Amino acid sequence: MKLQAKKKSLWSTFKNAYLRNKNLKKFWHKLDKTNLPKDLVETFTIYLNSPSYNWSSKFWRHVSMLHLNLIASGKYKNYENIMSRVYFTWTEIDEDIVKIASEKIQNIEFDLKINLFKKQSNLNWVESINHNLILLLLYENLKSKKIFKLLSKIKKNEIAVEHSLKIDDMEITQDNLNSLSEYEKIEELISITKTKKKNFLEIGAGSGRTAKTILSINEDIKYVIADLPPAINVSYNNLKACFPNKKIIKGFELNPDNLRNAFEENDVLFVLPHQINYFDKKIFDISIAIDCLHEMDKKIIKNYMQSFENVSKLLYFKVWEHAGLPYSFYQHYSAHEKKDYFIKDSWKEHLKERCIYPANFFHLGYEF
Repeated sequence: MKLQAKKKSLWSTFKNAYLRNKNLKKFWHKLDKTNLPKDLVETFTIYLNSPSYNWSSKFWRHVSMLHLNLIASGKYKNYENIMSRVYFTWTEIDEDIVKIASEKIQNIEFDLKINLFKKQSNLNWVESINHNLILLLLYENLKSKKIFKLLSKIKKNEIAVEHSLKIDDMEITQDNLNSLSEYEKIEELISITKTKKKNFLEIGAGSGRTAKTILSINEDIKYVIADLPPAINVSYNNLKACFPNKKIIKGFELNPDNLRNAFEENDVLFVLPHQINYFDKKIFDISIAIDCLHEMDKKIIKNYMQSFENVSKLLYFKVWEHAGLPYSFYQHYSAHEKKDYFIKDSWKEHLKERCIYPANFFHLGYEF
């Protein structure tokens, strides 16, 4: 398995960690905001002046600058599309991925009335074919599972253009298949612990794909997303478009009392990371963190883990098996080392399983 960040020389690592300045506040001050949406400017300004600024790693500040430069260029009709393509879509494929995804379906005869050579928008030909093959492998792996019947319930993304492939007369997307696979593990964790399925907390929600899946399948639940801009603006806009009849609001400037009221009165609430600690103890049935913890400095991971334990009963997270944090001084994480993610011995492990795709990821689930 490959590390997320390749090992570099001592000098190069030291230079990236300590000498290369990633001053997001200075960058934001100088950035031409002419082409930035008003809601993004407002959210980013609140974030930069909030305690949540210290909940972001140097790596994520670097990524934020890349995001903002893309959006500010004005080259794209909406930033949901370009961010979903560049940062939330997987097109990498290698021997490990094909081997693991193919093991359980190697004796199945496919109905290959499928256009594996479909050219996807914003993807080149190689990326398109890889993407289509990944979709087929994921689809066939899920097809034999009980969870598969829920696939048709997942709402279509009404804003971003989703890369899709028609299989069995259904338009299949990578977002929906990956999210359904994750939801299967979340359901498994909830079932094992006999926990209620009412209040959800998710950090680092990306485009909002997992939230969209859970909200599509479950009625009468409350969902809180804690994230940083511009990603949180993408998930907010996507969920607002998918669920026009749900009460979905931003609570970035709410104090603890007002935040509690907003949580009670709405279906989906968007907050900044530091506001997680405003919620009552054990109010969430489960906290969810997908493909984000390994992008944080250790002190930030520790903050999140302490917050999860305070406000939640269960924790599901998905991380690289082995990860190296860019722009850090040799911060490496392993899904097999509890200390890397500040997992306490008192937490009961109910789930640890390699993902089908990406195959270098692990599902992990704990009961506090």
